[in-house]
Amino acid sequence: MQPTLMARLIVMIMLLLGLTVPLVMIYSVVSERTSRRNEAAGTIGREWGGPQTLGGPVLTIPYRHAWRDPNGVMQERTDRLFVLPETLSIEGTVDPETRRRGLFEVVVYTGHLTVSGRFPKPDLSGVRPSPATVDWESATVDVGISDPRGIARRVSLSLNGRDAAARPGVTSNGLFSTGVRAPVGGLTADSEPLAFAFTLDLKGTSHLQFMPSGDETSVRLSSTWPHPSFFGAPHESVTDDSGFKAAWRVPYFGRGFSPRWTESDMRPEERQNQAQSSAFGVTLIRPVDIYVQTERAVKYAALFIVLTFVIAFLWEISGRVLVHPIQYAFVGFAMSIFYLLLLSLSEHVGFDRAYAVAAGATIGLVTWYWSGIVKGLGQGSLMGSALVTLYGFLYLLLRLEDYALLAGSVGLFIILAALMFMTRKVNWYNLRLAQPETRA
Repeated sequence: MQPTLMARLIVMIMLLLGLTVPLVMIYSVVSERTSRRNEAAGTIGREWGGPQTLGGPVLTIPYRHAWRDPNGVMQERTDRLFVLPETLSIEGTVDPETRRRGLFEVVVYTGHLTVSGRFPKPDLSGVRPSPATVDWESATVDVGISDPRGIARRVSLSLNGRDAAARPGVTSNGLFSTGVRAPVGGLTADSEPLAFAFTLDLKGTSHLQFMPSGDETSVRLSSTWPHPSFFGAPHESVTDDSGFKAAWRVPYFGRGFSPRWTESDMRPEERQNQAQSSAFGVTLIRPVDIYVQTERAVKYAALFIVLTFVIAFLWEISGRVLVHPIQYAFVGFAMSIFYLLLLSLSEHVGFDRAYAVAAGATIGLVTWYWSGIVKGLGQGSLMGSALVTLYGFLYLLLRLEDYALLAGSVGLFIILAALMFMTRKVNWYNLRLAQPETRA
């Protein structure tokens, strides 16, 4: 191999390393725009309602118990018993819409939920220390709502057929810390199981999830949004262009926390972690998140610039043209700017159109420039065709969510095989590059 060829390879490697600087800068721009989008989502969430988690309901019964301290003096304290429902059923619809803050769109929703179920017959016989007195009149039913600002209208609970108006605030129970509560009224040790029902219009942003609070919890949702992402796999789900329908059924063993506990032994952090890890629901996702897609595209940038340089280098080893390192740099910069064009255009015209325009502009620019280097439109068109293939391959990778890794690895293997086939007879030891033109 001649030293000139080795020197050019070293220069190309240095150019590739240098091009990582603009690529890192472009990646930081994508991150900055993503942060601004998230800030816009947070602002809309503060006005509309943030991601919502519905917890409970929880029946809270205060009681007092006594004990004798080391000095022999009787002491008393107030404690609370928390009881979860035997059955919990939630049915509802989720009405989506998009809200805009500047250039940024955020998916919000209004959930119309009907909640019903039944608490077991109140029984404090197993509570230790044994209650001295039970404050039945102060018993409440607490409903956890992660962002109460999203409550769209007054909430009233039906408790054994009696309406009870809910008011803001909940008793600290270890499952949730915000929401509403309603007085039970008329509860005694001889009361029958407590049936409850209420409707809730809840506004939120993107996520709607539920804690499996019942010994058996069933949730059934429907919506016109055609792009749901379920977590906590539903046992039934149908998704099409008209929207989705989904149903979950979670038994007691899928919940991970006990059906009753007292304030003195609730261990709030542990219980909250168990409740959050068992929560399930749906996220209304956008079909194409331009920032996620652009970020994924930038991750392939260095590889695609390398492939373009390799294609250009094939012209050199074929003896057709001698490409100056500055010309390699211009091609690399043009391909780097593609990602900036993609991001800026997609905020205005959508990702697909932005990709077509940015890729078309970049391919056209490089093709025109390469035609001048090789002094022929036909040879320049070959470079354009190669770029069309590369950018088409990149678009395919961005569109294939589940099969992107498979498609990428197979595609790169095919590209490598093609390059190896084209250079299989090259004598790298005696290779001569094209000679630079000399002026008379």
